Amino acid sequence: MLNTINPKQENLEEVIVHELLHIKLYPLDQVCESLITSSFEEKSKGYEFAYTQFFTNLEVTVEELTKCFLLAFGENKQFSYGRCAGMKSYNELFDGLKPLE
Repeated sequence: MLNTINPKQENLEEVIVHELLHIKLYPLDQVCESLITSSFEEKSKGYEFAYTQFFTNLEVTVEELTKCFLLAFGENKQFSYGRCAGMKSYNELFDGLKPLE
C-alpha cells in the first residue's frame, strides 16, 4: 500500500523507518510549529526563516536517525534517501564552524 501508486524510493524498509520516526517526533514537531506560529506573523521574514529552518532540520535529523537505525538493524543497507539525497549530513552541517571560545 505504501508507495505503490507513485514510488519515489527503492528501499521500502527505509521509507517505513523514516515515517515511523516522524510519528515518534510528531509531538515535538507540533510544539515547535506552535511556537513558530505564535511568535511570528504568518508570511513575515521571521516566520519564513524559523519555519524553513525547523522543517529542514527536522528532515535532516529524521534522515540521519533513519540511516543510523538501518545501518545498525536494517536488512537493506542500500539507501535511496529520496529528497534528502542532496542535503548535507548532520556532521557536514558543522563543517567550517569555528569553536565558541
